Amino acid sequence: MTKFTSLVPAFLRDRFKSLNRIILLMLIAIIATEIYTVVLNREYRAADLQSFTSLWSSLAFLVAFIRLSKFNEDVYQNDAIRLIPASDTKIYLSNLCTTVIGLLYFMAVQLVLKLVVSLITGNPFMGVTGFGTSSNRIAATIVVAFGIVLATIIMAWATISLIHLIMLSIDAFLPIGRQKIIRGILYIVISFAIIRLGAVFFQIYGTLMNGLSLGWGAILALFGVLVLVAALEIVANILLMHKFVETAQ
Repeated sequence: MTKFTSLVPAFLRDRFKSLNRIILLMLIAIIATEIYTVVLNREYRAADLQSFTSLWSSLAFLVAFIRLSKFNEDVYQNDAIRLIPASDTKIYLSNLCTTVIGLLYFMAVQLVLKLVVSLITGNPFMGVTGFGTSSNRIAATIVVAFGIVLATIIMAWATISLIHLIMLSIDAFLPIGRQKIIRGILYIVISFAIIRLGAVFFQIYGTLMNGLSLGWGAILALFGVLVLVAALEIVANILLMHKFVETAQ
């Protein structure tokens, strides 16, 4: 059987190549926009560089997320990957871990870029207030924030995979007429769920940025809910992948 530690580097190779291309295009866009602005206005303004960096970083993050999602979902019906001598559980988890590692790598590059830009412009890197002066409180907040971001990322991809695998299962077992009805219902339910989840995530983010105004208990409870939902979705995905989803014919 193929080891988990062998699958992750194999999956990472193509994803890192794609992410590095996105990073390169992001840097080119930032530099080109800044040069154009300087030539047009004939003066350098630090605020412009920070604005362009934030704009292109946000767009690049969206592209990276979509690209990684495509890599993640392609695995489920890939003949070459599904025929690897490894269990569906091992393939699914290594695929998900690889996708998360890829996005964390991209986020780390963006963090370094923003640090560099803040040094160049002389502006503070973080304008967040409300954390107090305690270094322990700041460190704890950073750890909790990172945990919530990580849990949110995992849950997002688990949710996308759950939708995808349900659709594949429907295609395999229902006639075309019923497929359309079930898909229509699912789209409505999924749209409502995404809106609700988005509202929750913005609430969590706002709470963190305001210095944990809801208290540690509420934040940890929300973190626990994210982890629980992600874990349940992962189990459901593995069962669907094992029982109902075959490789593409």
